[in-house]
Amino acid sequence: MAYSDNYERDAYGIIAFWLRNDYDHGRFFDREISHYETELARANLNNVHRLGKIWEKAAKKEGDIGTLINEAKYATNEFHSLLAYTMDKSLHCEVIISTPVSLLDHMVREAEESQRVFKLMESGTKITPSDAIVHESVFWLRQMADHLGYIRHYLDLSNYDLNYQVTQMMEKFERLMMQANALQTMIRTPRNETLPILTQFKNMIIKEAKSLEAFKLELDDLVKKCAAATTSPPDLLEHIAREAHHLWRNLEEEIIT
Repeated sequence: MAYSDNYERDAYGIIAFWLRNDYDHGRFFDREISHYETELARANLNNVHRLGKIWEKAAKKEGDIGTLINEAKYATNEFHSLLAYTMDKSLHCEVIISTPVSLLDHMVREAEESQRVFKLMESGTKITPSDAIVHESVFWLRQMADHLGYIRHYLDLSNYDLNYQVTQMMEKFERLMMQANALQTMIRTPRNETLPILTQFKNMIIKEAKSLEAFKLELDDLVKKCAAATTSPPDLLEHIAREAHHLWRNLEEEIIT
């Protein structure tokens, strides 16, 4: 299982990671928009095309970093606006899509996080290791719990054992998310030192995120072999495995990227 998140963790690689995330989200969203929603589909495809072009430049390390960050911020902001607008329409039952509202919210949050990362890169602000651990845990553990919920959403009901495994893992990550939220308020700013309780939690999350990444890739293999009944997009599991990889790498390095 020779898999990694497949990007160098330099400035170009960080930009490429976040652009690829939004690019994937746009592609996944495209397949769930009703054929009646022609304007929404067109706007989403325009965003996918724009994000893909800038991602390609970042992946090839083309152009000035400052210019690339500005382009990435603009494209991500446009995509964020479309998703937030669609989420509001969905809450008012004014749009025909099969995407759950919580999944729209999930994608909106990641677009917002990418904006925060781009601003950090621009400002050169230094984040303490303790702040980085808290931030990454609070943000990504919710995303990991969401991922397991969406895996369950796409899995056919007939996958009884798989559904049971996914539910157990989802409940575990929800508990870890609650623990991260508790540590965020217990360990108050300024967080100039990394307390043993936070180091222990970090190591626990690294272990669980690695296990989750492996599980997603095992399921991805089943999906690609058509060995599990599911309506999941063919590369969804790789996408969310990459994010689990991103989480444990960030915790190991005690950074926000």
